[in-house]
Amino acid sequence: MDKIIYNFNVNGFNIKAEYDKRDIDGIFLPLTERLVSMRKDKGRRIIAYLAGPCGAGKTTAALLLEALSPGNIQAAGIDGFHYSREYLASNYIDKNGSKILMRDIKGSAETYDFNKLRDKISELKHGDIYWPSYDRIIHDVIADSVYINKEIIIIEGNWLLLDEKYWRELMQFCDYSIFISAKRETLIKRLTERKIMGGLSAGEAEKFVMQSDALNIERILTRRLSCDLEINI
Repeated sequence: MDKIIYNFNVNGFNIKAEYDKRDIDGIFLPLTERLVSMRKDKGRRIIAYLAGPCGAGKTTAALLLEALSPGNIQAAGIDGFHYSREYLASNYIDKNGSKILMRDIKGSAETYDFNKLRDKISELKHGDIYWPSYDRIIHDVIADSVYINKEIIIIEGNWLLLDEKYWRELMQFCDYSIFISAKRETLIKRLTERKIMGGLSAGEAEKFVMQSDALNIERILTRRLSCDLEINI
């Protein structure tokens, strides 16, 4: 089977993403064509959500769609809406009667500044804006680092289709929704490798993934809204 390799910069890391040509021709190119057609029909900016569990390849998939339709599509992630590293290290949430340091559950829905995210997406419906990003080298957010100005915006993130209070509000801004799903074991392996790449030891990486990411995976897979397209990897 023919493979096509793309090199993307993802949150400060150079990532090699490998795709089957069959998937590009059968899934991703038709999807770009569909979004371009939707933009033409509606005569305005289109916002698409690309959601799924951590480790499913959302970021590279969004960047692939951008690469397949240069000039039309722009990818933007929601990781820049994490609370800052300093904030996460000094604030707690209450869960089942216990106080949990937000830093210890970084990546969960509660560690995102939802109001800021909602307001930014709302602004995006009406004009070009600056968008925050997340740098995995410094493990912190970078404010207003990306200028969003294309007519088709693919916003990718774990929690965009979360069927829970507040998060459901985001659907009012969405024109087309995509969910990428994968097997739990595949996701755990990918996430552990990602944490090691970020500087953790193998033991530290495995512990964090099992205590945090594994719970997020279950929550994302079992509490999600319906979508327009589901992709299984």
